[in-house]
Amino acid sequence: MNAMSRLQPDPSDGPPPAGGDYVTVDDTGDFGYHRSEQELLAAFEYVGEARSIIDRRGNDYLLVMDPNRRLVLGPALGPVEFHWLGQAWQAAQNVHVERHRIRRFHPGTREQLLRDLFETLVLERVPDPGAGSWSLDVGGVTTRLQSLQEVDHRLSRQSRLEQARVRDPFGRTYRPVLHRRHWYMPAAAGLMVYVETPPHGDAPG
Repeated sequence: MNAMSRLQPDPSDGPPPAGGDYVTVDDTGDFGYHRSEQELLAAFEYVGEARSIIDRRGNDYLLVMDPNRRLVLGPALGPVEFHWLGQAWQAAQNVHVERHRIRRFHPGTREQLLRDLFETLVLERVPDPGAGSWSLDVGGVTTRLQSLQEVDHRLSRQSRLEQARVRDPFGRTYRPVLHRRHWYMPAAAGLMVYVETPPHGDAPG
């Protein structure tokens, strides 16, 4: 799917937006999360700036102009294409490491990919996602924390990251890894990236 080359739909072509929250892919290929249609529309300025807009059911949308030349969310265009979405998400994680630091296992189905996208972007973008607390385990000592930023702060004082495991509010477990921003910079100046690990030593499915 190449959203930039699709024809703009007529507002009567498909069902109206489902409401709720949305994930977007912008014209730079980066992903965003928006808690409502109003928040979504406030984040964009022109038609084509959002290459794809996705609701939790996997419906795909574009921005369109209404008869009064106002930017609005167009009708659903059908299900978002799974393979394109997976490749776009992987590319965004590689290019925008500082914005996407939670690395889950590769999803095997469209439903898993949608769930992972929404959960991951909520955890990365919303200060208080309301899904519960994070937990940080270091050497058998567990601490409850309220946000990814709090986890970052605690881990910044740890000298042995290999002893640490982090569990997100959705129950997924990660090992923290320092990602070097540039090869010539010391590891300590890197970004903290969270790489999913199998629960209880199980192999990923």
